[in-house]
Amino acid sequence: MKLNYLFNMTTKQVRNLEGKTNIALFPMGPCEVHGTHLPMMVDVTSANEMTERAAQKLKDKGIETLIAPTLHYTLADIANSFDGNITLKFETVANIVEDVCLGLAKWGFNKIVIICAHGEPKNNEAIKEGIKRASLKKDGLKVKVSAWFHHGLPRMSSVCKGEHPEWDFHAGEWETGLILLRHPELVDQEELIKLKANYEAEHLFERISAGKNDWKDVGAPLAYLGDPQIATKETGDKVYDIFSDIVVEEVLELIK
Repeated sequence: MKLNYLFNMTTKQVRNLEGKTNIALFPMGPCEVHGTHLPMMVDVTSANEMTERAAQKLKDKGIETLIAPTLHYTLADIANSFDGNITLKFETVANIVEDVCLGLAKWGFNKIVIICAHGEPKNNEAIKEGIKRASLKKDGLKVKVSAWFHHGLPRMSSVCKGEHPEWDFHAGEWETGLILLRHPELVDQEELIKLKANYEAEHLFERISAGKNDWKDVGAPLAYLGDPQIATKETGDKVYDIFSDIVVEEVLELIK
């Protein structure tokens, strides 16, 4: 069934959709380093995967959604010492989130779930600041940031094969699995076979809280956490099915 991608729609099609739904999904992710084996577009692919799966599952329930154009940049300071990484300022992220939410709400899409595939604490704070500003300017606006990561890690433990899926945070088994599923030609297999399991994510957030803000300083000198070598496209598929279920649950809660 056809999904409603704002980028692909005419103004008449948007107007017709306004009468059917007030729900919008807003995916976002950075151009960020993911190990030495994956492309910069992992988080954008991840956000789109969750969004599209969730939109299809909601459509199957008879609930239409508008899919806003994906934001391909966020605050991603933690990877900024690696070639190719691009990060945005806090204020830039907050301003973009505010403007996009207000833009969607102007046309009646005032129930918004933001699906951000990058969990850096400062980026999350910037998104929440943008939501706060937008909410102060638009009555009836309800915006939620998906907690797919927080709720998804416990659920995926039975799907992943790694020794510690709870510490598989970045460019590990399930993110590598997603790229094997969607863009296998972009996985550098020669680099992948060099990567040993890295479970330093056990200490990630305490190190960030202590002021460290670079993958090289928080236990990921090659910008990955987890076990990418054991990744399969089948695992990626199952994990993102779980993540998208969480987004569906969040949308249903938002529109109660």
